[in-house]
Amino acid sequence: MKAHLLVQMWLLLSGLFFEAGQTRSSQARLILYRTREFGGGTYTINVNDQKLGKLPTNRYLQVELPPGRIKIESARDYVTENQTLWIDAQPGRTYYVKAIEEVDFLSQMLLLVSIGPEQAQRELQGIKPVSLPRPN
Repeated sequence: MKAHLLVQMWLLLSGLFFEAGQTRSSQARLILYRTREFGGGTYTINVNDQKLGKLPTNRYLQVELPPGRIKIESARDYVTENQTLWIDAQPGRTYYVKAIEEVDFLSQMLLLVSIGPEQAQRELQGIKPVSLPRPN
C-alpha cells in the first residue's frame, strides 16, 4: 500500500517538475531579463519585428513563442544603437536572454546575450516581471 502511494506521488510530482530549461507545450519560452544597473534606461523589446514590451532595469519579460527562427531586438531612441539576437527556438525549450546596457561617450545600447539556465535562474531571483498586455 505504501509503495503504491509512493509511486502515485512520484508520478504526480514528476509531471510537475521538468529539467531546467524545459516546458511542456509545443511552444518555446523566452525569458529576457535585466539586472539592476546604475541609472539604466528603459528599452523597447521587439520579437520578430513586433513590439513585445518595454524593459526597465531589474525586470524580466516572459513570452511563449512558436518554434523556429526568432529575432529579438532592443531599441530606444535616435541616440541608441539597436541590437539584434537570433535564436533557433525548439518546442518545449526555455531560452534565457540577459540584457546589459552599455553606455559610450556618444551612444548607448542594450546588448542581448544568451545565458545558460543555471546562471539565469540565479540572476532572476528578486527580479520582478513586466506586465504584458493580454492579446485580444
